[in-house]
Amino acid sequence: MHNTTHRPKNARLATLQWGLLALPLLISACASTPETAVEPAETTAAAPVAPAAKPVARETPFRKQAPMIYTVQKGDTLWGLAQKFLKNPADWRKIWHANPQVRNPNLIFPGDQLEIVTINGEPRLTKRLSPHVRISPLDKAIPTLPYDALKGFLAYPQIIEVPVLNDTPRILGSVSDRLVMGAGDRVYASGSFKPDELLAVVRPHATLFDPVNGEALGYEVEGLGVAKVQINDDPATLTLMKANKEVRQNDRLAAIPPVLSSDLELLPLRADLGSEVISLPERITSAVQWQIVAINVGKREGVAPGQVLRIFTRSKDVSVDTTPIVDWRAVQAASPFPPNEGKPSVVALSSSESFALPPKPIGDAVVFLTYERISYALVTQNTRPVRIGDCMAASAELCWQEQKPAEVTSEPDQAQ
Repeated sequence: MHNTTHRPKNARLATLQWGLLALPLLISACASTPETAVEPAETTAAAPVAPAAKPVARETPFRKQAPMIYTVQKGDTLWGLAQKFLKNPADWRKIWHANPQVRNPNLIFPGDQLEIVTINGEPRLTKRLSPHVRISPLDKAIPTLPYDALKGFLAYPQIIEVPVLNDTPRILGSVSDRLVMGAGDRVYASGSFKPDELLAVVRPHATLFDPVNGEALGYEVEGLGVAKVQINDDPATLTLMKANKEVRQNDRLAAIPPVLSSDLELLPLRADLGSEVISLPERITSAVQWQIVAINVGKREGVAPGQVLRIFTRSKDVSVDTTPIVDWRAVQAASPFPPNEGKPSVVALSSSESFALPPKPIGDAVVFLTYERISYALVTQNTRPVRIGDCMAASAELCWQEQKPAEVTSEPDQAQ
């Protein structure tokens, strides 16, 4: 017989009763629990990551039609390449990367290959390193500007400074007593010269004034020919080696300018530089691409060959008639006087209002020759002809300046 232990009946009943009593307490406790759980002081869950900001796309300086690789050809110019690749050719200096692994990295030769690359996240233009055959080992670097358009202009001085003109040597006359002299003629001249010295024969034809303050900037001269010193006496005897035009008594002798370097560096726009076209030396009424203009700034203002300028029209004031339109029938109807019986005449006072028209961009130019107070620039592109009075600056803001007409009664006597 197995001994079996039994829980007393009364004990089981007591346990059941306590269980029934505890159930309402448990339900009550659950009902009083807050609906939102209290966040723990620290959590190991990873915080949500904010979406990364998209980088703002910067505008590329290159033209849409710019080739990724281009082989330089004979006849190319640095300015032409800048126009081919860049929206703004004046940015050439900022965009060009002089690759240190390339011989003469700043000089570009026919046969060189130019390539658009990215360097330190920036789009740049540089010489390609891949081997290629240069057209000729004697090729010169391409010029910045088409110097064929400047050869004749650069053969003679263009400006004689104001203090220098009266001391410039003069032609006194012909050895053969001719009034008009040409190539091969011997002439007498005042001044002291070097033996066998070559001199330019020039004639002052215009005095250039600053349009803002009336200052005489210099005397623009015309190139007539070249003379060579034969006898350095008093007076000296010279032979006219070349004559483009007739040479006369009192024409001047000046030093022949040095040969201008064809590899001048393009200088970026200067925010502080504003100027005005004051002369068209080719005696034309307006200038277009590859023609020359003179402006009223020079070495004194820190201008150097290669300086890039934008061309703008000047701002100008226009007057608009603002006289109100009068309804005469209404005036008559409102008049206390019967028609034609002493009615006073109604006078409409005329009025007008002035408005300023903003400057407009019309092209680009590059300075190639500078004097103390005057510079010459070549028009490299234009949308309308460039005229005297047009503005050359970095931005249109500098072309809002009010221009005061030069109060000049007469030019200095150049014949004395």
